[in-house]
Amino acid sequence: MNAWWHLVKKEYRMTRTLSAVLLGILIIAGLWVMYSNQDHLGIVLAPASLLIICALFYPAFYMLTNVSSELKQTPHLWLHCPQPAWMLLTAKLVMAVVVMLAILLVDAVFIYLTLFSLPSEQIGTDIGSLALFVTELGTYVALAIIGASIYMAAWTSLMAVATASTRNILGRFNWLAGLATLIAATWGLGKIQQTWLFQKLTHWGAFNIHLLSVKRLFPQANGNPLEGLQLYAGQIFMVFIVTVAVLALSSWLIDNKVEV
Repeated sequence: MNAWWHLVKKEYRMTRTLSAVLLGILIIAGLWVMYSNQDHLGIVLAPASLLIICALFYPAFYMLTNVSSELKQTPHLWLHCPQPAWMLLTAKLVMAVVVMLAILLVDAVFIYLTLFSLPSEQIGTDIGSLALFVTELGTYVALAIIGASIYMAAWTSLMAVATASTRNILGRFNWLAGLATLIAATWGLGKIQQTWLFQKLTHWGAFNIHLLSVKRLFPQANGNPLEGLQLYAGQIFMVFIVTVAVLALSSWLIDNKVEV
C-alpha cells in the first residue's frame, strides 16, 4: 500500500502545476463570465453545463494521452518498474479522478453563486427549494459522472497500451490496435447489450430514482417526473466488472513485458 501511495504522490507532483493552471483558468473564466453578465446571470449556466461534459471526459483524455506518452517516451520505466502495472495505472487514474472532482467542485461553486444571485421573482420559485433540488439532482449526476468517467478511462488506458504493444508488429499502423479497442468498447459492447443473455444477466435489482425535493419545488405537480427513470443494480455491477477487467488486461499486457 505504501508503494502505491508513493506512486500517487509522484503522479501528483508531475501533474499539480498543469492541474493548478487549468483550475485557475476555469476560475478566472467563470468570474469573468459572471462579471460580464451581471444583469443576465442565467447565461452562466450554459458554460457550466459544458464544463460538466468536459469533466466527464477528462479522466479518459488524461489516461489516453498520459499513458501513451509515457509508453512511447520512457517504456523502460514501465517494463522494469518493481511495482506491478496495476499500481501505475490506478495511481494515474486516481489523479485523473481527483482533478475531475476539482473541476466539478469549481462548476458547482459557480452554479450556486449564480443561483443565489438571482432574485426569486426572476426564477419564479423559492431559492431555498431550488437549491435543494439542484443539490439532490447534482449528487446523482456527480455519481453518474464518476462511474462513467472511470469506465471510459479504463478503455482509453487499454487503447494506449494496445497501440504501444503492437508497435513492433504493426509498425506505423499500430494505431489500428487502438481503433480496434475503441470499436470493441463502443460498437461491440453495444451489440452485446442488445442480446437476450445480457438482459438476463443484468436486469436484476431494479430501482427508481426519487428526488425528494421535487415535491417541495413543485408542490402542485402530480407525481415525480423522474420516477420513470429505472436503473438496475445488475447493470451497475456489470459496468464495474468490465472496468476492472479492462484495467486488469492493460496491466497484464505491461507486466508480461509486452514490447512497447
